Amino acid sequence: MGNLIFTFSGIRGIAGKDLSEGIVEKIAFLFGERFEKEKRKAIIGRDTRSSGLNLEKAVISGLSLADFEIYRTGICPTPVLIFMKNKLNINLGIMITGSHNPPDWNGLKLIKDENYLNNLELKDLKKKLNETQTQFFQSQKVEKNIKDVNPIPDYLQSLYSHLNLKKIKKKNNLKVVIDTGAGAGKVVTPKMLRDLGCQVKSINDELYVNNVFPRGIEPVAKNLHDLIMEVWQEKYDVGFAHDSDADRLAIIGENGTCYPEDIGLALIMEYMLQNADHKFKDVFFVTNLASSLIFDLIGEKYGAKVIRTPIGEYYLINEIRHLTKDNSNSTLVFGGEGSCGGVMYPPFNNTRDGIFAVAKIVEILALTGEKMSVLVSKLPRYYTYREIIKLDNYQVKSIIDKTRVELENEGEKVVQINQDLKFGSNKEYFVLIHPSNTEPVIRIISEAKTESLARVYCQTTAELIKLVMSYL
Repeated sequence: MGNLIFTFSGIRGIAGKDLSEGIVEKIAFLFGERFEKEKRKAIIGRDTRSSGLNLEKAVISGLSLADFEIYRTGICPTPVLIFMKNKLNINLGIMITGSHNPPDWNGLKLIKDENYLNNLELKDLKKKLNETQTQFFQSQKVEKNIKDVNPIPDYLQSLYSHLNLKKIKKKNNLKVVIDTGAGAGKVVTPKMLRDLGCQVKSINDELYVNNVFPRGIEPVAKNLHDLIMEVWQEKYDVGFAHDSDADRLAIIGENGTCYPEDIGLALIMEYMLQNADHKFKDVFFVTNLASSLIFDLIGEKYGAKVIRTPIGEYYLINEIRHLTKDNSNSTLVFGGEGSCGGVMYPPFNNTRDGIFAVAKIVEILALTGEKMSVLVSKLPRYYTYREIIKLDNYQVKSIIDKTRVELENEGEKVVQINQDLKFGSNKEYFVLIHPSNTEPVIRIISEAKTESLARVYCQTTAELIKLVMSYL
């Protein structure tokens, strides 16, 4: 199995090495075997990585061996695939994507019913993967019961029904740059922006020779120089960027500022709560432990309850499903992970959706007539600082247990969820200690009302953890 990484959002590895076609075929078969015979329908999609086509064939072969009826979307963003899965009432979904990881990586996002696999299900799949003979699958290549589908028209039609489309088209004179990074978002987001009445320029839309991506895949400032310069020099109103499967979003303001991922989600939260018009008895905004304190202040301003989950989209989906299970028209529930930028809005699509987030930001800009910089200036201001500590051969549990004791001895009120520790002072600051699910590191994230305090809290906590490690 090599060095495959198993997380809530799926299985990842270097394509053709750890994530070989034989392994992928086996994973698809074993995942499919979990489903009852009468529920064996699957929908599959992929991002634009060169390894995706061969892995798609392997997924189809594995699911065909498990006697599935297969709906194939081809290149398709993750949120579009999940939308179509739910629309067609299909129980199993597999998205072939390396998400924001480097180009030589790829992965499988495994979707069962209305969520990703949980930890126990992943452990069970990993155990069966180790026990099953790969050669059995490699000797049989089967493709049957395959239907090609295009989910984009249905996705866009539904998306537009959740916007004030007539007003947007009437008032929209926005000049927009979209940097898809040659990912799957290129088949949806530019068209959507034009449909909304934007003047659109697409950059970094195609892979280079030998399928090389035109920029770093993760939509962060260091990878978005082209977009930042295009917006600033050519005086565009806003720039947007996705990762390779378009569940993430980065936003560039008219002045060339690359905003933190929390900012777009905060603007959407404020706008939606402003326009709720007291129609709802209860309003819930669901986000995770690492997301900004901005959300707490906005929630307090409008009387919305902010609920925080462990880090991982799986937890947000579960919490949102729980809050919406009675389908009450008097309750508004939505949310998202600040670190991603994609919004989760269950009446449309209960998954991180970077494309829907673009649409809502365009709606806000068009209908308010204000610039990004002005809108952002009205939000509460916080600063973030981050540190990473490499673990080497240290045991995470021992470090976390001892660090918690030390913090509590110093008078901190510490909240522990799974392996994460969080402490702080109401809406003034917080520090999060988060052992990575994918790397042998501990990430420390701090947020405060001044840049210097954020740095001090983060660095002080990092020094405490290093001291704890020296005693172990």
